Amino acid sequence: MIDIHTHILPQLDDGAKDIEDSINLLREAEKQGIETVFATPHVITGLYEPTSKKIKQGLQALQDRINQENINIILVMGAEIGIVSEISADEIRGYTINGEYVLLELPFVSYPLNCDEVIFKFQSQGFVPIIAHPERAFSIINRPDKLKEWRKRGILFQINSKSIIGRYGKTVRNLAIKMLKDGLVDFVASDTHNNKWGFDFDITRPILEKYVGKPKTDELLGHNARRLLLSEKSNV
Repeated sequence: MIDIHTHILPQLDDGAKDIEDSINLLREAEKQGIETVFATPHVITGLYEPTSKKIKQGLQALQDRINQENINIILVMGAEIGIVSEISADEIRGYTINGEYVLLELPFVSYPLNCDEVIFKFQSQGFVPIIAHPERAFSIINRPDKLKEWRKRGILFQINSKSIIGRYGKTVRNLAIKMLKDGLVDFVASDTHNNKWGFDFDITRPILEKYVGKPKTDELLGHNARRLLLSEKSNV
Protein backbone atom coordinates (compact mmCIF):
# COMPACT_ATOMS: atom_id res chain seq x y z
CA MET A 1 0.00 0.00 0.00
CA ILE A 2 0.98 3.63 -0.51
CA ASP A 3 0.14 6.62 1.68
CA ILE A 4 0.29 9.89 -0.29
CA HIS A 5 -0.32 12.34 2.58
CA THR A 6 1.66 12.39 5.84
CA HIS A 7 3.49 14.81 8.09
CA ILE A 8 6.23 12.35 8.87
CA LEU A 9 9.27 14.63 8.51
CA PRO A 10 10.31 15.95 11.93
CA GLN A 11 10.27 19.58 12.97
CA LEU A 12 8.96 21.04 9.71
CA ASP A 13 5.33 21.60 10.70
CA ASP A 14 2.80 20.28 13.24
CA GLY A 15 3.74 16.66 12.49
CA ALA A 16 6.48 14.44 13.89
CA LYS A 17 8.32 16.25 16.69
CA ASP A 18 11.65 14.48 16.22
CA ILE A 19 13.24 11.69 14.18
CA GLU A 20 12.47 9.06 16.85
CA ASP A 21 8.81 9.96 16.56
CA SER A 22 9.09 9.52 12.79
CA ILE A 23 10.78 6.13 13.18
CA ASN A 24 8.10 4.84 15.55
CA LEU A 25 5.35 5.94 13.19
CA LEU A 26 7.02 4.32 10.19
CA ARG A 27 7.49 1.05 12.07
CA GLU A 28 3.74 0.97 12.52
CA ALA A 29 3.22 1.79 8.85
CA GLU A 30 5.40 -1.16 7.86
CA LYS A 31 3.41 -3.47 10.16
CA GLN A 32 0.24 -2.42 8.35
CA GLY A 33 1.70 -3.32 4.96
CA ILE A 34 2.48 0.21 3.75
CA GLU A 35 5.48 0.16 1.44
CA THR A 36 5.71 3.77 0.25
CA VAL A 37 5.04 6.96 2.20
CA PHE A 38 4.77 10.43 0.71
CA ALA A 39 6.23 13.08 3.04
CA THR A 40 4.00 16.13 2.58
CA PRO A 41 4.70 18.84 5.17
CA HIS A 42 2.51 21.91 5.31
CA VAL A 43 3.53 24.90 3.22
CA ILE A 44 1.44 27.84 4.41
CA THR A 45 2.62 31.40 3.98
CA GLY A 46 3.30 32.99 7.37
CA LEU A 47 2.89 29.74 9.32
CA TYR A 48 4.93 26.86 7.91
CA GLU A 49 7.42 27.78 5.21
CA PRO A 50 9.89 24.93 4.66
CA THR A 51 11.81 25.33 1.42
CA SER A 52 11.83 22.48 -1.06
CA LYS A 53 15.55 22.12 -0.32
CA LYS A 54 14.88 21.72 3.39
CA ILE A 55 12.17 19.13 2.73
CA LYS A 56 14.52 17.19 0.46
CA GLN A 57 17.27 17.24 3.08
CA GLY A 58 14.87 16.11 5.81
CA LEU A 59 13.53 13.33 3.60
CA GLN A 60 17.01 12.03 2.78
CA ALA A 61 18.05 12.08 6.44
CA LEU A 62 14.94 10.13 7.44
CA GLN A 63 15.33 7.66 4.56
CA ASP A 64 18.94 7.01 5.62
CA ARG A 65 17.82 6.40 9.18
CA ILE A 66 14.98 4.02 8.33
CA ASN A 67 17.34 2.10 6.07
CA GLN A 68 19.68 1.71 9.05
CA GLU A 69 16.72 0.53 11.12
CA ASN A 70 15.81 -2.03 8.42
CA ILE A 71 12.37 -0.53 7.93
CA ASN A 72 11.26 -1.45 4.42
CA ILE A 73 9.58 1.78 3.41
CA ILE A 74 10.42 4.15 0.56
CA LEU A 75 9.85 7.86 1.18
CA VAL A 76 8.65 10.17 -1.60
CA MET A 77 8.94 13.94 -1.47
CA GLY A 78 5.94 16.22 -1.70
CA ALA A 79 4.16 18.96 0.23
CA GLU A 80 0.67 20.01 1.28
CA ILE A 81 0.28 23.56 0.03
CA GLY A 82 -2.25 25.90 1.55
CA ILE A 83 -4.37 27.23 -1.28
CA VAL A 84 -4.06 30.77 0.09
CA SER A 85 -0.25 30.60 0.13
CA GLU A 86 1.71 33.07 -1.96
CA ILE A 87 3.94 30.78 -4.01
CA SER A 88 5.14 31.24 -7.57
CA ALA A 89 4.88 28.58 -10.28
CA ASP A 90 8.64 27.99 -10.11
CA GLU A 91 8.46 27.48 -6.35
CA ILE A 92 5.45 25.18 -6.71
CA ARG A 93 7.38 22.89 -9.02
CA GLY A 94 9.84 22.16 -6.22
CA TYR A 95 6.99 20.98 -4.00
CA THR A 96 5.19 18.81 -6.54
CA ILE A 97 4.89 15.06 -6.57
CA ASN A 98 6.93 13.84 -9.50
CA GLY A 99 7.03 17.31 -11.02
CA GLU A 100 3.35 17.29 -11.96
CA TYR A 101 0.91 16.71 -9.12
CA VAL A 102 0.33 19.30 -6.39
CA LEU A 103 -1.43 18.50 -3.12
CA LEU A 104 -3.61 21.48 -2.13
CA GLU A 105 -5.30 22.17 1.20
CA LEU A 106 -8.49 24.22 1.48
CA PRO A 107 -9.06 26.34 4.61
CA PHE A 108 -11.21 24.41 7.08
CA VAL A 109 -13.55 27.32 7.82
CA SER A 110 -13.64 29.97 5.10
CA TYR A 111 -13.79 29.66 1.32
CA PRO A 112 -11.37 32.05 -0.40
CA LEU A 113 -13.08 34.20 -3.01
CA ASN A 114 -10.37 33.34 -5.54
CA CYS A 115 -10.26 29.63 -4.70
CA ASP A 116 -11.42 28.41 -8.11
CA GLU A 117 -9.15 30.89 -9.82
CA VAL A 118 -6.11 29.63 -7.90
CA ILE A 119 -6.89 25.98 -8.61
CA PHE A 120 -7.44 26.57 -12.31
CA LYS A 121 -4.28 28.67 -12.46
CA PHE A 122 -2.30 25.65 -11.27
CA GLN A 123 -3.86 23.66 -14.10
CA SER A 124 -3.00 26.31 -16.67
CA GLN A 125 0.61 26.09 -15.51
CA GLY A 126 0.68 22.35 -16.23
CA PHE A 127 0.05 21.00 -12.74
CA VAL A 128 -2.59 18.45 -11.72
CA PRO A 129 -4.27 19.55 -8.46
CA ILE A 130 -5.08 16.98 -5.80
CA ILE A 131 -7.40 18.46 -3.17
CA ALA A 132 -6.51 17.11 0.27
CA HIS A 133 -9.36 16.02 2.56
CA PRO A 134 -12.13 18.22 1.06
CA GLU A 135 -14.61 16.36 3.25
CA ARG A 136 -13.21 18.26 6.26
CA ALA A 137 -13.67 21.76 4.81
CA PHE A 138 -16.85 23.50 5.97
CA SER A 139 -17.20 25.20 2.59
CA ILE A 140 -17.39 21.80 0.88
CA ILE A 141 -19.62 20.29 3.56
CA ASN A 142 -22.05 23.13 2.86
CA ARG A 143 -21.60 22.96 -0.95
CA PRO A 144 -20.73 19.33 -1.82
CA ASP A 145 -21.78 19.85 -5.47
CA LYS A 146 -18.59 21.88 -5.86
CA LEU A 147 -16.75 18.54 -5.95
CA LYS A 148 -18.56 17.38 -9.09
CA GLU A 149 -17.90 20.74 -10.71
CA TRP A 150 -14.18 20.41 -9.99
CA ARG A 151 -14.14 16.79 -11.11
CA LYS A 152 -15.32 17.88 -14.55
CA ARG A 153 -12.26 20.14 -14.64
CA GLY A 154 -9.94 17.16 -14.05
CA ILE A 155 -9.23 17.82 -10.38
CA LEU A 156 -8.39 14.83 -8.18
CA PHE A 157 -9.48 14.21 -4.59
CA GLN A 158 -7.83 12.61 -1.58
CA ILE A 159 -9.88 11.84 1.51
CA ASN A 160 -8.51 10.93 4.93
CA SER A 161 -8.73 7.42 6.31
CA LYS A 162 -9.67 9.01 9.63
CA SER A 163 -12.72 10.57 8.00
CA ILE A 164 -13.92 7.12 6.94
CA ILE A 165 -13.54 5.64 10.41
CA GLY A 166 -15.24 8.60 12.08
CA ARG A 167 -12.34 10.33 13.83
CA TYR A 168 -13.61 13.79 12.82
CA GLY A 169 -17.27 13.16 13.57
CA LYS A 170 -20.39 11.97 11.79
CA THR A 171 -20.81 14.87 9.35
CA VAL A 172 -17.32 14.47 7.90
CA ARG A 173 -17.69 10.70 7.78
CA ASN A 174 -21.00 10.92 5.92
CA LEU A 175 -19.51 13.19 3.26
CA ALA A 176 -16.47 10.92 2.88
CA ILE A 177 -18.73 7.89 2.39
CA LYS A 178 -20.88 9.80 -0.09
CA MET A 179 -17.79 10.78 -2.07
CA LEU A 180 -16.76 7.12 -2.18
CA LYS A 181 -20.17 6.00 -3.39
CA ASP A 182 -20.27 8.78 -5.99
CA GLY A 183 -16.88 7.78 -7.38
CA LEU A 184 -15.27 11.08 -6.42
CA VAL A 185 -12.30 9.68 -4.49
CA ASP A 186 -8.92 9.00 -6.11
CA PHE A 187 -6.80 8.40 -3.01
CA VAL A 188 -7.28 7.52 0.63
CA ALA A 189 -4.42 8.71 2.84
CA SER A 190 -3.74 8.76 6.57
CA ASP A 191 -2.69 12.41 7.03
CA THR A 192 -0.49 11.03 9.80
CA HIS A 193 0.87 13.64 12.23
CA ASN A 194 1.76 11.77 15.42
CA ASN A 195 0.98 8.67 17.44
CA LYS A 196 -2.51 9.93 18.28
CA TRP A 197 -3.23 10.68 14.60
CA GLY A 198 -1.13 7.94 13.02
CA PHE A 199 -1.34 5.27 10.32
CA ASP A 200 -4.63 3.37 10.31
CA PHE A 201 -4.95 1.57 6.97
CA ASP A 202 -5.45 -1.70 8.88
CA ILE A 203 -8.74 -0.33 10.23
CA THR A 204 -9.69 1.55 7.09
CA ARG A 205 -9.25 -1.22 4.51
CA PRO A 206 -12.17 -3.44 5.61
CA ILE A 207 -14.49 -0.41 5.74
CA LEU A 208 -13.46 0.61 2.23
CA GLU A 209 -13.99 -2.91 0.94
CA LYS A 210 -17.49 -2.87 2.43
CA TYR A 211 -18.44 0.26 0.50
CA VAL A 212 -16.53 -0.01 -2.78
CA GLY A 213 -15.17 -3.58 -2.99
CA LYS A 214 -11.64 -4.92 -2.95
CA PRO A 215 -10.49 -3.89 -6.48
CA LYS A 216 -11.47 -0.25 -5.89
CA THR A 217 -9.94 -0.34 -2.42
CA ASP A 218 -6.67 -1.51 -3.95
CA GLU A 219 -6.79 1.49 -6.28
CA LEU A 220 -7.48 3.97 -3.48
CA LEU A 221 -4.77 2.60 -1.17
CA GLY A 222 -2.07 1.96 -3.74
CA HIS A 223 -2.63 1.56 -7.46
CA ASN A 224 -3.63 5.18 -8.15
CA ALA A 225 -0.70 6.46 -6.10
CA ARG A 226 1.63 4.22 -8.06
CA ARG A 227 0.41 5.95 -11.22
CA LEU A 228 1.48 9.26 -9.70
CA LEU A 229 5.00 7.93 -9.35
CA LEU A 230 4.88 6.86 -12.98
CA SER A 231 3.39 10.23 -14.02
CA GLU A 232 0.26 8.63 -15.42
CA LYS A 233 -3.20 10.06 -15.11
CA SER A 234 -5.24 8.44 -12.36
CA ASN A 235 -7.60 5.89 -13.85
CA VAL A 236 -10.89 7.02 -12.31
